[in-house]
Amino acid sequence: MHSFATFVLLCGLVPLVVPRVISRRETRPRAAYTLDNDGAGAYILALRIDLANGTVSPPVKTPTGGLGLLGTTATGPAGPDGLFGQNAVLVSEDYLFTVNPGSNTVSMFSINVDNPTNLTMVGQPASTLGEFPMSVAYSPTLKMVCTINGGAMNGVSCFSTDHAKGLVSLDTSSRSLSPYLNQTTPPVGPPGTASDIFFNPASTALFAVVKGNPGTTPPTPSTYLAWPVINGRVSCEAVISQVPDVLVSFGGNFLSDHILASVDASFGVALLEVSPSFKLTEEVHTIVPNQKAICWSVYAPRFDAVYAPDTGTGIFTAINPRTGTIKSQFSYDVGMVGLPFDFAVDRTSLYFLTGNASVAVFDLEGSNSGKVPTVVQNLDISEGGSKKLFQGMATYPSQHLEAMVADGCVY
Repeated sequence: MHSFATFVLLCGLVPLVVPRVISRRETRPRAAYTLDNDGAGAYILALRIDLANGTVSPPVKTPTGGLGLLGTTATGPAGPDGLFGQNAVLVSEDYLFTVNPGSNTVSMFSINVDNPTNLTMVGQPASTLGEFPMSVAYSPTLKMVCTINGGAMNGVSCFSTDHAKGLVSLDTSSRSLSPYLNQTTPPVGPPGTASDIFFNPASTALFAVVKGNPGTTPPTPSTYLAWPVINGRVSCEAVISQVPDVLVSFGGNFLSDHILASVDASFGVALLEVSPSFKLTEEVHTIVPNQKAICWSVYAPRFDAVYAPDTGTGIFTAINPRTGTIKSQFSYDVGMVGLPFDFAVDRTSLYFLTGNASVAVFDLEGSNSGKVPTVVQNLDISEGGSKKLFQGMATYPSQHLEAMVADGCVY
């Protein structure tokens, strides 16, 4: 696992995304999902969420139609973070999307709204025009999916979504990430690997993140690539930004169209300002004391916090998105539960993958009023696959907000 110093950045000078509260969403059937990234055949594990208490039930497995593949480290195959990034599984509207790193494809599923553990593949897995796809993005506005390939044949490819045909390629070749990404298949990391891909809230640009390397002389910063959306299509020329203090970014979350919270395993979370031309600059640099490896984050508007778990210590840090200060930190019995990896927040529950092949559930209710979150469940999912193979975490209904964006605010 990684052993980098840590630190968190967030800016409170720009209005943040504040969702309209829709009570119907609170009472819809719910589920949590993760990818069993198995080289012999990948699966989505769907766990039903109890509406009353937020706990999850044993998983239902659905084949992705593709193969898994793990990245490698200097000591061998990577562990539970074997894709080196975020958004291996993505839920938006009534669809689930996931990558198949071993077969270089991406899959699309429809979600049964009455029983969201019931997934139906839409069309067939589509080629990503590269090697080792490890993260997927979706724009409800554009009805478009994009993936990032992190292997020797790197690049970004996009698809239109059709409720009957599935994914239809919009490209004949991928948008190259070279010279910022120079890897093998499978990639060797975490430094110098692909991290994440996502649209901004207004869907006016597609962003990808490539890690730097603190071990080079001088240290290599992470690279942020932004492709403007022109006439409903993702352009071919990227706007390039490198932030000197951000070295090992694993991705991030937009707080508005103008502010991106970016997690960094070398210090914590960075708050970056996004200009009208999609250039990124650092606004705030808040160091999380004694962190070892903060590699994931989720923005939870309900709790006015960006949550960032440290997979080296088991400590979760909640960051105030307006001031960049640390609101709180909370932990649990790591020896009993396991270290935290990718996670998601739904209503008042936080769901995280552990290194012990389980899904644990934190109760966040009352945490804004000083109540310390506690683990209320730790569900063993080892029968669904190896602990090293589980990647990604998403929930249904998703937090992908369909809202009107104006001047950085959502109404």
